[in-house]
Amino acid sequence: MTILTTRRLRLRPWCLEDVPHMLAMDMDTEVVRYIWGTPPDPEKRRQELIERVRTSGSRPVANWIVEWREEPGFLGWCGLIPLEESGYIEIGYRYVTAAWGKGVATESAREVLDHGFRVLEIDPIVAVTHPDNRASQKVLMKIGLKMEGLEFHYGQDLPFFKLTRGQYLERNP
Repeated sequence: MTILTTRRLRLRPWCLEDVPHMLAMDMDTEVVRYIWGTPPDPEKRRQELIERVRTSGSRPVANWIVEWREEPGFLGWCGLIPLEESGYIEIGYRYVTAAWGKGVATESAREVLDHGFRVLEIDPIVAVTHPDNRASQKVLMKIGLKMEGLEFHYGQDLPFFKLTRGQYLERNP
């Protein structure tokens, strides 16, 4: 899988050594409050993460670990993943709280979005967020996705964002 870089960030493939960092992040109540509400069972989640890392190369899309370009260290992840059974590919991300408010989510999501449209030729790329997760909604709008109302995903009605490849390439030739 491709390594992506921005001015400040390095996005690299997941590996098993990342599991403890991802698990710690997923146990942080602030990080998961809009995802699960409360942290999941640690052992079950660890096993899920190991399986996701092991199968990440066989998936139709990709997830990257995000770290500072000049100073490796786990900040979170960003990726393109199937949105349930919808047929859509969703851009998703999760970061440790120490990375919040530093532009990491926007910068990494912008790079992943560009890779998704230009290299992987995905069309469209979508996202859903918890209705109260204003920070994530701002990131999606900054990278060009537009809210198109509510759609039922992950067991609830969620704000649904979408951007087509044509719209993206027209704005970013």
